[in-house]
Amino acid sequence: MIEKLKERNFKIQILKWTCIGLALRLILMPFTMHGRDLLFIHYFPMMLVKEGIWDTYSFMASQFSSYPLGQGAVPYTYYGPVIFVVMSAANFIFIKLLSAISLVKLLEVGSTMMFVKGMETIHYVNAFSQLELFKNLFLMKIPYLVFDFLIGGALLALAPSRKSALISYALWMLNIVVLHSVYAIGQVDLIPAFFVIAALWAAVKKRAYLSVILLTLGGATKLFPYILVLPTCLLLGRNWKDRSMLIFTSVAFLILTYLPFYLSSGTAFSGSFLMLSSVSYQGSIKWILAGVFAVFYLLLSMSAIKDSQAEKPEKSLLYYFIVIAFLSYATIPTRFRFFVYITPLLALIIPRHKWFGGFTLLIISVLAFSWLTDRDLQFGLFAPLNPVYFSNIPTIQEIIARVVNIEIIYKIMARVSILTFFIGAWWVWSIKLGNRQGPINGLRRSDN
Repeated sequence: MIEKLKERNFKIQILKWTCIGLALRLILMPFTMHGRDLLFIHYFPMMLVKEGIWDTYSFMASQFSSYPLGQGAVPYTYYGPVIFVVMSAANFIFIKLLSAISLVKLLEVGSTMMFVKGMETIHYVNAFSQLELFKNLFLMKIPYLVFDFLIGGALLALAPSRKSALISYALWMLNIVVLHSVYAIGQVDLIPAFFVIAALWAAVKKRAYLSVILLTLGGATKLFPYILVLPTCLLLGRNWKDRSMLIFTSVAFLILTYLPFYLSSGTAFSGSFLMLSSVSYQGSIKWILAGVFAVFYLLLSMSAIKDSQAEKPEKSLLYYFIVIAFLSYATIPTRFRFFVYITPLLALIIPRHKWFGGFTLLIISVLAFSWLTDRDLQFGLFAPLNPVYFSNIPTIQEIIARVVNIEIIYKIMARVSILTFFIGAWWVWSIKLGNRQGPINGLRRSDN
């Protein structure tokens, strides 16, 4: 009887947090946007569905080659092919099954603006005023809900107890990084995060090949999951034959994923591998940090080989994922939205390490202050509700700049950011060394 009551209460709590999380997402979905982000993500899949343009990368290279991604000379390109496939499927449903005619018109109008310099959210909102903007913003963000709640389900499956599961799930439902980056801005970083947590789940279920395949597919959304593949193969393979087969499987799926796009777009598809080249530190610090990462990556790979002989090596995979993520964040100017990748993993550790939860909040605050500096990234996100009013509300940084030199604060924050990532890596590794059993189970759940 007591066990049934505990199970019933647990389900009620999960339902409560699901309702809270869903309400927060549904409130943001139709009423927020950021410039061209969603338009860029959906326009090219829409062109496949409507016009049959399936050589997306060559199409972009020929049509938009004069628009660089950033400070470098890399031209605009689309994200990895898995993102394109997912968004094409979504657009097929919207356009062919739901007859979202205004969505097509909105994306067509947006395509004439999204590569014009100086375009801000208010300009898009004004241009879309007669195109059912609220409805179409909601539609374009629906795919994220699927991956979002799949991640939530994975957290429930991986937590070692009902108490930990409830805390992890509540943290995910209230995840400010996801709410801002995914549902307010409309970026796709939730999708690679899903593949990472799904790979962890597969590993815990002792499905090593599926874990590696999921990471490989995740890398074909955005590149981050690729750096997790080698340590995963080394950890989950009991011997060099197993490790070699896991690596071979990853390479084979990588080739199968990109081959259709190579056949359709030629070498233009390789631009998706270069998107991060415009996001890097300048000068010698770039190479110093890259060298530090390479050394630690080598050491972690060697450690993975050693840990592969443990009774349950998959229990350590969570720590490897987080440590490698933190180290990779330290090597580049990590945007606020990039932190989405790691937040599901952190949600599994925080329930048993409350101080680390506070440290994570510090990192999020530093990233937010450093990168969310434009009005369009703060109250300006609500421009669809009232473009003039919300686009003219000053940012927190603008208010602070009235009394202090904000540039000095930015320089301090940049250094603090790098330091916190290294501290985070050290802290998580210390937790690993002190907790061999790990904070995940996924196989048997206790009540506590």
